[in-house]
Amino acid sequence: MASAPKDWFFKEYRDIFEKTGEVVLTYIMRCGTDGKSSTVPLDEYLRNLPQESTANFNIRIMKKMKPLDSKELHEKRDKHLKKLFNSTELEQLEDDPSCDNCDISLLCKIIRNACEKVSDDDKQWSTESTEMEYFVWKIKCRRNNIIHKKIPKIHNEEDFNKEIDTLTKLLMKTLEATKTRYERDEDEFASKKGEVLEAISDTRKEIQQRTANIELPHFKEEAKNELQNHLNLAKYLDPLHFLSGHENNIVDVQTLFSKTDMVKEDNNHIEYLEILKVIKVKTTLSHPGVKHPQILLIEGDAGSGKTTLITFLVSEWLKDECDRRMEGLDHYDLLLRVVCREENISTLDELLKQVLPRFYIKYGSYLVPLLKTCKVMFLVDGLDEMNDVSDKLVKNILSEGKECGNFTFVCTSRPDRVLDFKRKIPGNYQIFEVRLVGISQEERTHLVVKHYEWLTENVSDDTDHPKNSDKCISHLKDVMKKIGWMELFRLPLNLLFLAVVFHYKPTSITDNLTQSQLYSLIHVWCTQKLLSRLHRTLPESKCIQKKVDTVLKVVYEVALKGLLENRIYLTGNDEDLLSSCCTSQGLPRNEVMPAFYSMRRKVVYMVPKEEYFFPHKGFQDFFAAQHIIEQLDANKEGDIRCILQNNMPGHETRFEPHRNMLCHLLWLVNQGSLANKAMVLQEIIDLIKESGINYSSEWLSVLADMVPHHATLQRIAFHIKDRFDNKNSPNYKEVIKITDSTVHAAVSLLPLIPPCTVMITLERSSDVNLRDAIARHKLVHLWHDFVHPTTGATSNSLLHQLKPMNPRPCKESNARGDHSSIA
Repeated sequence: MASAPKDWFFKEYRDIFEKTGEVVLTYIMRCGTDGKSSTVPLDEYLRNLPQESTANFNIRIMKKMKPLDSKELHEKRDKHLKKLFNSTELEQLEDDPSCDNCDISLLCKIIRNACEKVSDDDKQWSTESTEMEYFVWKIKCRRNNIIHKKIPKIHNEEDFNKEIDTLTKLLMKTLEATKTRYERDEDEFASKKGEVLEAISDTRKEIQQRTANIELPHFKEEAKNELQNHLNLAKYLDPLHFLSGHENNIVDVQTLFSKTDMVKEDNNHIEYLEILKVIKVKTTLSHPGVKHPQILLIEGDAGSGKTTLITFLVSEWLKDECDRRMEGLDHYDLLLRVVCREENISTLDELLKQVLPRFYIKYGSYLVPLLKTCKVMFLVDGLDEMNDVSDKLVKNILSEGKECGNFTFVCTSRPDRVLDFKRKIPGNYQIFEVRLVGISQEERTHLVVKHYEWLTENVSDDTDHPKNSDKCISHLKDVMKKIGWMELFRLPLNLLFLAVVFHYKPTSITDNLTQSQLYSLIHVWCTQKLLSRLHRTLPESKCIQKKVDTVLKVVYEVALKGLLENRIYLTGNDEDLLSSCCTSQGLPRNEVMPAFYSMRRKVVYMVPKEEYFFPHKGFQDFFAAQHIIEQLDANKEGDIRCILQNNMPGHETRFEPHRNMLCHLLWLVNQGSLANKAMVLQEIIDLIKESGINYSSEWLSVLADMVPHHATLQRIAFHIKDRFDNKNSPNYKEVIKITDSTVHAAVSLLPLIPPCTVMITLERSSDVNLRDAIARHKLVHLWHDFVHPTTGATSNSLLHQLKPMNPRPCKESNARGDHSSIA
């Protein structure tokens, strides 16, 4: 490295050579002096060798001398010791009986003279062979060359790694020869080999750490600039990328981002600009100076704005520190983003090679150690959308970061995938959770108007609808006053859909609009846009509508298969199937595919690549439900479970992740005219129950998306009664909560279920008569927040409606709304 001191790599190589060389030679010495105690100094050991010893120290004396008595032998050995070892060495051996602190030079001398079964022939030591003596001699010569700097110059990392590889091979061969010479146990040999390799690895890590300390100040600043250049386009959204066909309508996230409601694990709300404050850095109890890496899990339903939030975080980090609104970002030196649905690399090393190519060339294998010295935030978008490759990438990054207290992961996911991810997290991570609730009622009108203004200014269309006039915006605000309170508009995606529908067909928006109906309107609009383009490009073609319908059946089929396999990207087989269908129908693939899929162009290692994805998880659910409807038309038995299992052979189908799809299916069947409609509806309700729904309040939310068929109500009532009959169930004594969104559903369902406790919380005027619906139930709480529910009525109208059921008069608040507690 250009910034490393002169001879830096040489000095580091010398350190690792001496450390590992001493480990190997010490092992040889102990194998060759197996009878020596670690508490007996070497000189004493040699003085008391038995006369039959094969150690060269003993053989030399016995060859030159006639048989001696023990006293004479001892004197000769003492004299010979002083010839072999100088006074400094003898003093060291006396102070270090175990020889643990001997250097390579002294160890080589000990091996040659004190070890059993060692040749004293100089030729055997210096002639290349596979014998132990030759390898020990090689180590000693290498050591002398290092001391006198006669080895090749080591100027850079490439030279360093080459020399380390050479050293490793030499040491491994030396150990193999030692094992053979002294017939050592295989387990002992494997253990020593592992110790040497670990010593090399540990020393390399120390060197990498020292390298990082040298390079860190320059690296942080340069890498930050490089990452900001790389992420500059990541601050843009393309809200209609899955609706607008060929159009590319990107917008800076700051333009459309609105205040989002979030709650912490304790259910307390937190400002979206303060979510990083949730992370609290702790240190380990055993090592007070060591910090844990952190994971902030942000969970939210499909369409709740998870990707938009991650994009907003990127946008804030790209700003100058003085301009940032997001608190806590200033703590981080670097920011890396992982988009799970798009990744095609599986390791942190490959990720850095892709986003920091110049630094990868400069630092090579030191890049990851350098990164670990920085405060890094990883933004992981869409854990629930991981493919096989991105799954490996996330696991690898978590593994690399498990000892890095400077690493923070901000991850998004749908709730049903959070538990699976938690099981993969290494144990030493701190985990914090935040739930993305959606857009508050106060913000919804503001957000939908911003979407509408952006649409009318930036997106071309084929309608005569006036654009961005004050009259249109005023009309949109009036629409929001009527329907903006609905639970479905908690999700920002649905607000975008509403803006689109209002822009292109405002008359289709009704006061009883439901989420499934909204998805259906958008789907029809996408199809009509495609048909309009096809009529222009294929003017002579006949039956275009029928051909598109045929392709749509394949689109629906592919959606269900992808949903059950937990992926939103199209496989090669998916694309082949769609292309084949387009060809057979005489439709241009390049027109049809963008109408229903998002296409992302990316460059991977200088090679352009195009990939298609399902437009959005919510749309994939809707398309998958459409495919089941198609199958039901052909399969009059209505066996939905069988259809699902046939599309996922060999796997048990879990229904919890597919609840949203089943709710869309319930709406579609409810709207349709199947001959076996009642039986199909009952089966869907059974499957929704298997998805984890238990509480009556949850069933009310399901029913809020439709005018329910009597078969739907009867089956839900059956499941509620079944649970109520189980006196041991923890849900036995249930409180049913009725809100503005579920008040109509409550009128339908409550008369059919066993008596229970009811709480009513209403914020809007309603002409719904709840009297008969709750006649059999116990009303324990009533809260409403309106002054004049209907023309000519009073604020007491709801109280008067329910009063006969109350054992004593209700108390009415004089505040803004009426807050009544009913015993």
